[in-house]
Amino acid sequence: MRDKLVAGGFAVHKGRSAIQCGHEPHRNNFPVLTPDILISKTKVCIEVDPAYTHTGDEEKDKTRNDLLAGVGWQVVRLRLGGLGPIGEYDVLAESESVTKEVMDALVLAVSDAVAGRPGTIRTIKKKETSIARKKPRLGPIAEHKYYENAFYISWTLNSGAVQRMVAMDSGRYLAIAERSEAPRFICVLGLDKVPRQQWRGAVQDILQDMSDSDFVPVSTFPWGDELFIGLQAQAVRVSPKFHLGASSWGLTANVDGADVFTEVALCVGSEVLTQLHPEAVERGWRIGNVQQSIGRHGAAYQQLQLLRRPPVETAMTAFEG
Repeated sequence: MRDKLVAGGFAVHKGRSAIQCGHEPHRNNFPVLTPDILISKTKVCIEVDPAYTHTGDEEKDKTRNDLLAGVGWQVVRLRLGGLGPIGEYDVLAESESVTKEVMDALVLAVSDAVAGRPGTIRTIKKKETSIARKKPRLGPIAEHKYYENAFYISWTLNSGAVQRMVAMDSGRYLAIAERSEAPRFICVLGLDKVPRQQWRGAVQDILQDMSDSDFVPVSTFPWGDELFIGLQAQAVRVSPKFHLGASSWGLTANVDGADVFTEVALCVGSEVLTQLHPEAVERGWRIGNVQQSIGRHGAAYQQLQLLRRPPVETAMTAFEG
């Protein structure tokens, strides 16, 4: 600070000098005070008051000013950290740091005091050195470790809680996957035709228009909870881990009387007993093979192999086994 005052054109006394003051009634003594900085060949001194050592000492500092004024000294105080004024030449800095703006104001205050001009209290607002960066609501989008063609997505809700989700089926729809449960559908994203590098902006646009209650899953699949429909749809056992983004999947079934299959149905003769949901078919799912098996207790059941592939001519095929 002394160096900056010298650069401002002042001769600064080196070291500290003792000033004999007059009578102090409160303590009934004649104190010797040592201000922080003396301006040479003047009777102007500077006191530097950090908030962490001067908070609550206003009366003590005022008494010190009065004692120095009693022997002809004018005090200029630099009050740091938001401290209030003590004298008419004080510089009040909201920051604890002595910035360039603070020193410029101090030089002006000392100039006024040395010249005998009326004092002005100067306040320096705390300078924002950086703008606090708000944490983005959308977390990183990364490939899922366990689901094919799926991506991790996290979003900070309005409540502040973080909702962790999965963009399923190459970004077609948003789901929540919890423990061993099947991923459950939340909403359509429609990113399967969008270049991967454009996903972040598209996802953010969709999610920021949703309220917290919109993140509750509504069904297993975008169309509902059924992968198979028809009279014996319940006889097909769908794994909790099945998801639409997979390339293939094995299922078991106990469809009574089924003896042939097409790409989309299990049948007895030409009668459909159960079939893939039309929207699953639209997403490329087909029955690739069905094998008749016998369980440990002699009960017959079917092993189905589902594949994702373009449609081919639908034909009746007898079970193997």
